[in-house]
Amino acid sequence: MEVELRVEGRNLVFAAKEKDQVISTLSVSPDVGGDGTTIYQIKNAFTKGLYRRRGYMDAILKEVFNCMQSEQEAFVFLGTREPLIFAKYGFVDIVKPQDPFPETLGRIIDVKSFLRYFESEKEFVMSLHIKDEMLPENDGIFMVHCGPEGGRLNSMRISIPANCDNACERVAAEAKVDIKDLIQFGFGLKKAEEAFEVAVKMREEEIYSALDSLKFKQSV
Repeated sequence: MEVELRVEGRNLVFAAKEKDQVISTLSVSPDVGGDGTTIYQIKNAFTKGLYRRRGYMDAILKEVFNCMQSEQEAFVFLGTREPLIFAKYGFVDIVKPQDPFPETLGRIIDVKSFLRYFESEKEFVMSLHIKDEMLPENDGIFMVHCGPEGGRLNSMRISIPANCDNACERVAAEAKVDIKDLIQFGFGLKKAEEAFEVAVKMREEEIYSALDSLKFKQSV
């Protein structure tokens, strides 16, 4: 099996092939978010009936994720009427389903880029342990410094700040989060207490309050 990538107009088309026979395909289409940034949506995922559950879509999605990670894309969307098929790849609901429209799923591709969609009026620093069983680049402990940066929305960055303005409020904390919970938190489907596990229990209320005060650039 080989996975072929070709460009059709503005779309990227991925195809899994056996002896020049196309078995499985999907396309990745760019779109423009409300703030002018480019976001991506997976469309037209298809595998021939006799070849389903043989790993062809697995191979294609692996190539899609690798391609998007190399471009530091934060996340990808997927509209489907069969969300359970894509759950094993880390996709989860990011909007409340509205019949008769298909559910909209999301998947974080590059966690560092995703975190930059957050901003906060009050600065705080935290050690965030993110769990991603499928994409090892997202799996690990990140030192996150969140706060305003000259009014810009992409104000969260991975770093250990050398100093913090004394006028700001700074919260040092440790927390854990699964990659699926993180995207649902970002899109407002989960509160901090539902998504994060805070290490220091006596400070849970303070940490959850700081996390819930984050603003996510939902114009996407």
